[in-house]
Amino acid sequence: MNSSYGILVVLAGPSGAGKTTLAHHLVDTFQSAMFSVSTTTRSLRGSEEDGADYFFVSREEFEKRIENGFFLEWAEVHGHFYGTSAEWVSGQLDDGRSVILDIDVQGALQVKAAFPESILIFILPASPEVLGDRLLNRNTDDSEIIIERMKAAAWETGWIGAFDYFIRNDRLEDSVKQVETILQGEENKLMNMPFPDEARVFEPDSFLGRDYWKNKRIIVTSGPTREPLDDVRFISNRSSGLMGSSMAEAFRDAGSDVLFVTGPACYINPPGVNTVNITTASDMLDILSSEVGEADLLVMAAAVSDFKPTSYMHGKMERAGEYELQMKATPDILSTLNKTVECMCPVLAFALEFGEDFEEKALKKMRRKGACAVFLNRGDISGISMEATGNEGMIIFEDGSSLMIHRCSKRYAAELVIAAMGRYMMKRTGGE
Repeated sequence: MNSSYGILVVLAGPSGAGKTTLAHHLVDTFQSAMFSVSTTTRSLRGSEEDGADYFFVSREEFEKRIENGFFLEWAEVHGHFYGTSAEWVSGQLDDGRSVILDIDVQGALQVKAAFPESILIFILPASPEVLGDRLLNRNTDDSEIIIERMKAAAWETGWIGAFDYFIRNDRLEDSVKQVETILQGEENKLMNMPFPDEARVFEPDSFLGRDYWKNKRIIVTSGPTREPLDDVRFISNRSSGLMGSSMAEAFRDAGSDVLFVTGPACYINPPGVNTVNITTASDMLDILSSEVGEADLLVMAAAVSDFKPTSYMHGKMERAGEYELQMKATPDILSTLNKTVECMCPVLAFALEFGEDFEEKALKKMRRKGACAVFLNRGDISGISMEATGNEGMIIFEDGSSLMIHRCSKRYAAELVIAAMGRYMMKRTGGE
């Protein structure tokens, strides 16, 4: 495999669809692909080994792990519990191994909810008649069980729209090519691999300074926050979360230990980083308050909602008459951290500004927030900033120096920003 970050692949479909055969093909074909090792409450059989074939635990221990959110997915089958450890899967993915799960549809949906980055592949035969023949020819179930499995297949197929890919498993030789192509395509996505060195060689000096971040602990915030009006509506902004996600990927590729604290963004979380999902500004402040004291840099790329309603209504507000909405300011996260955290780490702030005095506004924000640098971009220029895939702007440092970032993709801009920050921090700390 050519990816440094593993991929979680889930093959699911009705019993008899052929998902197990395709799962075995992936593991046999891709060197770094491996089956998930499940946790179970059943007894060890024959030559099975704990930790290799299954992780064997007591029923009491399994139920305790369910309560603690230990599993990506779990189910009770024939009186025994089976589950997939979220921590174990994450560890394999971080080590560059792709994990292949062959589970039922309900389990696949659990995995997607807990791990949105997972890739779900729905497997179906050519027709219900073919599926019925396969179940019959296996000679493992009596007629009543086959009828139940066919009924279950109808329910399971109703969830095909929640999957990423579909394979019509008619001819095995065609199906194995399709499943190979899916995994190869996922490996070649930029988010699943380190940023290519081939893209840096055209302006190599601009990327000097990345090495400073190796083995450093970086916290990156991302996405918008949401402040609820009721259980349906909320106040937020147009941030997609792409710049924050790109910053997390850039620091990750530079060898940093990245904590990614993100609101409800439009992009899935990048692999290879530790992610904490939050909703409100207060949620973000709570997480950062406990983490920034041990960090080497806080990157405040999140577009925090500046206001929240003064009151919250449970349920849904009826659409009738007129409402007056009263709002109050959300916590100023950086100002609060500077006042409450004894050993506050350096901060790279972000400023989205409008009007002719945009640079002056950004400088005031940097000083008010206690940041050592601010990335300034314009909100009144089309094609950059919120909801765009590109960006351009200026990094302004506390010593008065600055650097323009030319218009480019946000992923490329993030590489330029962390390199410039690295060069500045080396100068600021005397090369440490």
